[in-house]
Formats: sequence, structure tokens, C-alpha cells
Amino acid sequence: MAEKNIVVVGAGFAGVAATRRLAKRFKKNRDVHITLIDRHSFMTYMTELHEIATDRVPEEAVQYDLGRLFAHKRNVSIVTDDVTGVDHDKNVVTTKHGSYAYDYLVLAMGAESNDFGTPGVKEHGFTLWSFEDAVRLKHHIQDTVAAAAKEHDPEKRKAMLTFVVVGGGFTGVETAGEMIDWRPILAKENHIDPNEIHIILDEAVPTILNMLDRPDADLAKRFMEKHGIDVRTAAPITAVSADDMTLKDGTHVPTNTVIWTAGLKANTDTADFDMEQGRAGRLVTNEYMQSEQYANTYVIGDLSLNKDQGDRGTPQIVEAAEQTGACAAEHIVATETGATPKPFKPSYSGFVVSVGSHYSVANVFGSIHLSGWFGTIMKHMINLLYFVTTFAGYYIFQYSMHEFFRNKNGRTPFWGHLGPRIKSVQVK
Repeated sequence: MAEKNIVVVGAGFAGVAATRRLAKRFKKNRDVHITLIDRHSFMTYMTELHEIATDRVPEEAVQYDLGRLFAHKRNVSIVTDDVTGVDHDKNVVTTKHGSYAYDYLVLAMGAESNDFGTPGVKEHGFTLWSFEDAVRLKHHIQDTVAAAAKEHDPEKRKAMLTFVVVGGGFTGVETAGEMIDWRPILAKENHIDPNEIHIILDEAVPTILNMLDRPDADLAKRFMEKHGIDVRTAAPITAVSADDMTLKDGTHVPTNTVIWTAGLKANTDTADFDMEQGRAGRLVTNEYMQSEQYANTYVIGDLSLNKDQGDRGTPQIVEAAEQTGACAAEHIVATETGATPKPFKPSYSGFVVSVGSHYSVANVFGSIHLSGWFGTIMKHMINLLYFVTTFAGYYIFQYSMHEFFRNKNGRTPFWGHLGPRIKSVQVK
């Protein structure tokens, strides 16, 4: 076999899954080499960004070194660089500092926050879809509460201590839920009444967590309301400014912090890749996660829109990302070996949504419904299973330490059981 170069762009869940599968399948073939390119030297564990944004775990807790993850994969090279373009005619990926020829290209560049053109969101809102987003938001909240503690104007103080999370999906609910635990800590650190910190979860449609069964979603909603989250549904936002947000009905909500988690679109860096786009800019693929324009190019994860999965494509969740990555990898293997390729067939185990450090709702394996502490343990088991499947024993240890033991504020699954209890806060 002539030498083959496979380039994977993006080291999220999809890109890592594809690279791992390719490395394993071509382990004995020295003519095949895989290059994984990402702007970071680490994989960001995206599903836990809300824990960074609310200071539950240290920043390094969601950073998994790519060199360590692929330390024993001799057919994989890691490149830390920004991809600037793709030349499909020459089969070359260009980056800020070089270029990489490929025989097969796998695009796994993910998604970014979608503000749907809402005025003021880009200028004044905060997003939560990257490591940098999470760190920026955490520092903003800490600085804002500290400044509010010194503010004597009651209206300004109220706006500073009102935090609005826009979007009732997984990210929005998990962020608002973490604020339940963080609120008394922020208040104590800044010597203010925790009742002054007002947290709003705003959703444009009549219900939240619409990927869950309604009883499970309602459990999460009741838990948030019990612990002082002001949950507002059927309340679309029409504008955001530095000092307030405006609802469709004309209501103005004074706030200095709008956290926008209301939707996703394809990574806009791919807009110039000369590839067919579907809903929200996602790149269209066939049933093998393969571009119909360029047979040697594949699109996986949040960036892809598999036509066989309908107008919306595959859901933008971890399981779908990993399964699309595996599908693309297997199609490349089949192409090289002459085997019969298998189309993408999704199989999802279910969903778990945390609402703070010790309460979650879960619907897994079709019929198992869990809530409270048991739901939280299920989420941790799923996260730990990921490291088991990636053979990352070091990160099993690190995850356990960050989540269960090495926690400066005691915000673990045992918070409220073996640790300090959360006091209910009344919504004003």
C-alpha cells in the first residue's frame, strides 16, 4: 500500500473518537499516518464547562492533554495550530504556521454559540461554548459580585447581582443549577446577603429540557424553583444591552450579566471551505458522514448534518459526536481494505442533566429514570466510563480527585449530605 495521510481537524469528542478508531484499525499498517490538528494542546471536556464557569473545579479539570491521550499511538501526530483553510483540489489543509497534505480529511471543528441575530448579544452577552468562554464568565461573575458589594446605589446594585441564563437546554439548566451552590459562597466571600443574588433562567418556548421526558424535566424545574432560581418560560428576548435585557412583551430586566446558551451553529471558520451547508451552517454529509462533493472528506460531530437524519441532523450531544467519528473512521478503513462500508446508525443511551453538585435528573437505557443524588452518581459514572474507554487511567484519578475530594468549597455529590447544606433562597 502507498503511504496514506489522514488529517483530523478538531480535538473534541468527535475528533478524538475518530482518531482513536483510526489509530487502532491501522495499528499494524505503517503506511497509514494520522495527524490530529487543534488550536489547543488539550481536549476540552465540554460537558463540564459550567463547573469551570461557576468555580466548582479548577480550570485544568476540563483539560485533557492530547499528548497523554495518544501517548501510545505511534501512528498519530499531534499538531497545535489554527486551521485557516482547505484546498480540496490539492488535498491540503493550511494552518497559521504550515500546511498538511492529506489523502483523507476528517473535519471535526464543532459548533459555536448562535445568537440568532439578537441585538446586543455579541457585544454584551457571555457565551459558554469554549474553555475561554468559561474562564471569562467565571472572572466576570466574581468581579461583578465583588463590585456590587461596594455599590450603594440600590438600582445599580440590583442589576449587578442579577444573573440571567438564557436557554432552557442542558447547558443553561446546568449553569443555573451550579449557581445554586455558588451563590452562598459568593455571598459569604463578599459579605452580602445571598438573597440579593437573583438568578433567572429564561427560555423562549413554554417548557425547558425538551430532550427529556416531561416528568424528568419538571423535576429539574421544581428543584431549581425550590432553591431560588427564577424560571421564566415563553419569554423570548429581543435585545441585550450593558445594563439590561428586553423581552418580547416589552419587559426590561435590569442586569449586567446575560449568559447566552440558547442555541448552536456550525463553526464559522468552515464557511469558506466550499462545502454544502445545511441548517445553522452545518456541513452536509451522506449516511457515511462523507461529503458528497469531496469523496475523501468527512464531517463529524456538531459540525455535520447527516441528510439521512432529517433537516436537523444528528443531535449535538457527546454520543452522537463519538458515533459519527467512529462511522467516518470505519468508512475510511473500508475504503482502504475493500470492505463493505456500514452507514451511520445512531444509538443513544439517554441523557443526564445535573442541577448543581448533588442533584441531577436522568433518563438512561430507555426506561431507567433517576433523580437527585442517584442521578448525580449516574452522571459521574458516565464520565468515568469515558476515561475507561479511552484508556486514560491518569484522568480517572484526576477526575475523581477534582469531583469528589480535592474541592475547595465542598461542592461534591455529598454536598448537603456529608457537607454543608444549601439554604433555600426566596426569589424576589
